[in-house]
Amino acid sequence: CSGRQGGREGGQISMTDAHDALDAIERIGTHAQKVDEYKKLATKLLTEGNTQGLSTFVRRLAEDPPQRGEAVPTMISRQVLQDFVGEIFTSSLPQAQRRELGQLALEKLKARLSSFEEPFSIVSEKMADILQEEEDWAGAAAVLSQIPVSSSQRNISDDYKAKMYVRIAMLYLEAEDEVAAETFVGRSHALVGKSDFTNLEVKFQHQACRARIYDAKRKFQDAARHYYDLSQVGKATVIACLGEDAAAQMTNIDQVIESQNLEALSKAAVCAILAPAGPERSRLLAMLCKDERSNKLPTFPMLKKIYLERVIRAPEIEQFRQLLKPHQMAMTSDGLTVLQKAMIEHNLFAAAHMYNNITFEELGFFLHLSADRAESIARGMLLENRISGSIDQIEGMIYFSSSDTLQRVRQWDAYIAGACMSVNDITQYIATHHPSYLMPAES
Repeated sequence: CSGRQGGREGGQISMTDAHDALDAIERIGTHAQKVDEYKKLATKLLTEGNTQGLSTFVRRLAEDPPQRGEAVPTMISRQVLQDFVGEIFTSSLPQAQRRELGQLALEKLKARLSSFEEPFSIVSEKMADILQEEEDWAGAAAVLSQIPVSSSQRNISDDYKAKMYVRIAMLYLEAEDEVAAETFVGRSHALVGKSDFTNLEVKFQHQACRARIYDAKRKFQDAARHYYDLSQVGKATVIACLGEDAAAQMTNIDQVIESQNLEALSKAAVCAILAPAGPERSRLLAMLCKDERSNKLPTFPMLKKIYLERVIRAPEIEQFRQLLKPHQMAMTSDGLTVLQKAMIEHNLFAAAHMYNNITFEELGFFLHLSADRAESIARGMLLENRISGSIDQIEGMIYFSSSDTLQRVRQWDAYIAGACMSVNDITQYIATHHPSYLMPAES
């Protein structure tokens, strides 16, 4: 066999020669020598860039029975293929050839998955990398989802399972398939939630996926909470995720962390504004407005007005609309866009704290809706306990009610928030225009 291969060093091995070389290896007596010769042949084919010969090699080792020759014993083919499939993707072959060989390997190995789980998993991950580079997000996710992570034949760690589920979910989110993404986020949730699960990077990726899914499904209140949690990731946590060596190579790590945290905070603010008006949203808005980083956000003026239960006018809504993503402006089942519905409900919520009572006609004029439509929205909010009051349909009136104690607490909170924001504005002004005044305090 060695002599035959040596005689072909001046040119590429043809398909016939590849079959002959494989036949010659099969006639070798010892297991170890067979494995060694198979690996030598694979290396030669990869070095030559011999796609035809490599395809023959894959088919011969993976098929049972092969189209030509005898089937290679599974113990030998598994050992050879486990190394070979990784070498395909680290070789100097053009990407198109690596992809072609990878696709062939996936097809052949999947047919005998119970015998080739490990090499099949390796090829799947490598093929997913290629598809991801080509921005074929759904294709990459589909390839990874075929990996048998619940196999009884291999000892697969929870860390690997969670990492794979989260990666698949992230790919499906890029492909805008939230339904498929939610399936894999659900599978990872039980693993990530275990007390002994310590992979922080996967935990944060999992939380980011959940936030994006809630956002896409218009569960804006849940999305805002998850985004806000992500906005508070500190430097120590980032270093733990990246590793100290990788973090040390990032000269601008502080700026990167601040930028990513502000991006998450901005998404939290947008989702909070779009969340259904009511007491729960008010608590969420209070948390965001009291965060000193919020005044750096382009959404802060809108956020502050909504927190203070001010009426939002059309020019402000239009300005905010420019910051939204397509799914946040989609049409809902009641004929309003997500943004329109959120702003109408907010203004109605604000009206409930401005008036003791109001007629349907006046409320419709206030909300720029018909009287019947205004009554319908108010009735829905009353039934969901997002505002307090009652409707008198005979008189065509809505009577708003609120606990005096609750009203005083809310007003007191608003005063405190306003005072804190004013102090913060003054501090920022001094820091910008008279930084020397702050030096003694900082030292």
